[in-house]
Amino acid sequence: MNSLAVGNDPFAYCRAVLERSGSSFHTAIKFLPAAQRRAMTAFYAFCRAVDDAVDDAPDRETARRELARWHRRVEQAFAGAPTDPIGIELFRAHEHFGIRREQLDLIVEGCSYDLELTRYATFADLYEYCYRVASAVGLVVVALTGRGRTDLENYAEFTGIAVQLTNIIRDIGEDGRNGRIYLPVEDLRAFGVAEADILARRDSENFRRLVEFEAARTREFYRIAEAALPRDLRGRLPFAETVRETYLTLQNELDRARYPVLERKVKLSKARKVAIAAKHLAFSAIG
Repeated sequence: MNSLAVGNDPFAYCRAVLERSGSSFHTAIKFLPAAQRRAMTAFYAFCRAVDDAVDDAPDRETARRELARWHRRVEQAFAGAPTDPIGIELFRAHEHFGIRREQLDLIVEGCSYDLELTRYATFADLYEYCYRVASAVGLVVVALTGRGRTDLENYAEFTGIAVQLTNIIRDIGEDGRNGRIYLPVEDLRAFGVAEADILARRDSENFRRLVEFEAARTREFYRIAEAALPRDLRGRLPFAETVRETYLTLQNELDRARYPVLERKVKLSKARKVAIAAKHLAFSAIG
């Protein structure tokens, strides 16, 4: 953490984490009102730090210790005794917006899955993972930006599942290089795709059919998520809708390109992300 410390200003620390990220969140966060922007920046810094605790650790045992530290830091923050810059800002967000500790704990728990699991037997198993690493994020996002509404949980859950499934499809090749396959084993078997083929990045018609199946399921979650958004809030949640549409647009690009995911990582340009965010900001202002 110390490498990013900015004086004694915990928000400056969190902002530095966000600014170096290149995340789609960075584009969308810029359009939030000041109080929400500060809270969302802290939340992004938390998510990034927890991810890095796993990705940057030299071994699994170190990663486990780092995640355990994050569990303690969350506990301390929500007890009103934060011990680090991110914790200080999370406590502030808790006081202002009512974000819940159990949602942050779920995110830490989800990252621990990547230490222990490289395969998911069924879609139900994968759903549990996606709920922790993505739907829990969505639940915090709607707490921070959802105008105090308590009827947004289904929207947050299904948006999170859809977004994470798009990430999984996009990253099949990269994850395979690291010995990891997120697509359910039951689906691989149903379409006659061997795990070894994905690990070796061997394309085939069976593989394309498998990914088309996963993409269709993903698009259905985007549809369900959109339907779960209360009608009177449509056009009034620019941040959440920017994130949803950004990843839906990425999913559409994957579909259009016929899933070259074993060869390269499909991305959206920064200009396209900004255009999506600006559109939702304009709709919100009109509303």
